[in-house]
Amino acid sequence: MTATEQQSRRTVVTVSERLVLTRPQEDDLEAVFAIHGDPETNRYNPHGPHRDRAQSREMLAGFVADWERDGVGYCAVSTRAEPAEIIGFTGLYLHTLDGERVFNLYYRYRPSAWGLGYATEASRAAMAEALPRFPDVPVTALIHADNLPSRRLAERLGLVPDPDGRTDPQEGRLIHRKA
Repeated sequence: MTATEQQSRRTVVTVSERLVLTRPQEDDLEAVFAIHGDPETNRYNPHGPHRDRAQSREMLAGFVADWERDGVGYCAVSTRAEPAEIIGFTGLYLHTLDGERVFNLYYRYRPSAWGLGYATEASRAAMAEALPRFPDVPVTALIHADNLPSRRLAERLGLVPDPDGRTDPQEGRLIHRKA
């Protein structure tokens, strides 16, 4: 199967000026492992990089299940110029935080995609697609205090640190919330 044929089989969630966001699918395993197994992309991840494809397979299965269950979730992100190459993952995941149903905003990209504005553009596109369907669900992001690039990105997207300094109960990450 050619890359073009493979891309045409994907379910497009939304398209931005430079990017295509699609539903993750089972044959995205190598992209999930390449991104989530890279120590550089996981510098601030409390669980560290994936050690093997089994961890990535489990994560990917969760991505796919979220879409099936909720009709929303994390997306595979490609450029419009190279739609068959996944450069990262961005999207919104429904979960419960401190007893409240919220979205978790997620973005993780290959280092070659850093500094190009892709995470900002994809996050805005994902929010524009999901939030009208879930208008009462707030957007949050859980970010380690020392992860300044991620904190700056969250702030560009309108998320601010919790004014009371609350952190998530499992990992101690700062809770950022869309203002």
